[in-house]
Amino acid sequence: MPGQQVRLQKTMNDVKQGTTNKINTVDLVLTGLFTAVICIMSQIAIPIQPIPFTLSLLSIFLTGALLQPRYALLSVLAYILLGAFGVPVFAGLKGGFQVLTGYTGGYLMAYPLMAFVTAMLYKYIKKNKLLGLIAGMLLSLLLCYIIGTIWFTIVSGNDFITALTLCVVPFVLFDLLKIILAISISTVIRKALSRNNILSN
Repeated sequence: MPGQQVRLQKTMNDVKQGTTNKINTVDLVLTGLFTAVICIMSQIAIPIQPIPFTLSLLSIFLTGALLQPRYALLSVLAYILLGAFGVPVFAGLKGGFQVLTGYTGGYLMAYPLMAFVTAMLYKYIKKNKLLGLIAGMLLSLLLCYIIGTIWFTIVSGNDFITALTLCVVPFVLFDLLKIILAISISTVIRKALSRNNILSN
């Protein structure tokens, strides 16, 4: 009957809409949750100069590994905006726009791009998800080094090689270890969330 077909179609649309709304709500909650995780892990730091050693990169990798690209980007952008408006979420409980224009500003401003690149490669490399995750994290780390180091040379007046020696070389091994940790942790979390139909990607 035409009337029954119309009602059935309407019911299917309602179910589909309800599922979409649920997914969007879960994604938004996870976005906010990962913003909080970044804020917390950024405070686990060894305050060496000129760049402190922190676990913020680990949280960025986890965000990119577990959220869809747009939500990963939004999560890290929210963190950057909180800090820019003075909330003490940057390493050492610092906040304010001056942190973004300081020595470490380039590395911080690369964070949203890092999470986005990691999430994109994980999502679109279909055949080997682990390879996509590794490639995304390594590429995003390289982008962070390049953007942050160029910014450091502009602010500090040092040449690029000196900036690399000060800001990158001492951290490479630790950052690679963070990638290994992020892959291991995200794999466990993803399996747990997928079993409960929480992750939508």
